Amino acid sequence: MELRLTAIVLRKREIGETDRLYTFYTREMGKVQAKAIGVRKSAAKLASALETLSLSDVTVVRGKGTGRVAGATVEEYFPGIREDFSTLSLALGTIAEFEGIVGLEQPDPTLFSLLYEYLKLLDHVAGDTERSALLTEAFFVKFLDELGYRIEAESCAISGEALNHGGRCFFSPMAGGIVREEHAGQGAVSVGENAVKLIRLFLGNHLGSVLKLRAGTVDVAEVGRIRRLFLGYVLGK
Repeated sequence: MELRLTAIVLRKREIGETDRLYTFYTREMGKVQAKAIGVRKSAAKLASALETLSLSDVTVVRGKGTGRVAGATVEEYFPGIREDFSTLSLALGTIAEFEGIVGLEQPDPTLFSLLYEYLKLLDHVAGDTERSALLTEAFFVKFLDELGYRIEAESCAISGEALNHGGRCFFSPMAGGIVREEHAGQGAVSVGENAVKLIRLFLGNHLGSVLKLRAGTVDVAEVGRIRRLFLGYVLGK
């Protein structure tokens, strides 16, 4: 069976003397893996179209076991990301975390579009540390939402009451969102009002529009702390 896939290259691993095992996130099938035979030979033509972080049109032939990459054509290379070390490190860390969370062959075209948009936007702001960090946290908040793990930030995740303006708020991984002080139990951590506002804005707007926001580095870092706590709880880590 021959499959034609629009794929973002997430990871590659060397196997044998000349082969590699690739992990792709595809529009058509979600995360898939396939071998490329002889791709590490000096005369191999496939390797340049299968670089990590590339968007490529990939042909995979499947019989029994892992599929084989029969052809690939690169569509987007995201040169801005590759030319800035800090941006490249951020992108590689993001897709590694993404790859570790999504399961094999669970198609989600919306999730594919979100990842593709993230890479395009990150390529555009490469070198801008603050906007790259803001974009990355927005991506993760929206990624979690697409997986069904929405961070509740509009009202108290336990009581449903309005969050007090100017009052203390907490994030409860167990409750799945922001809670009022009187409902903060074990494992809840105090969060600032600006971080709560950022989560609301991330969830309520397209990914590209968050680049218009002005956000302090402390507030963006706090959103990162919240989503890591939530991911840890969701994944049981």
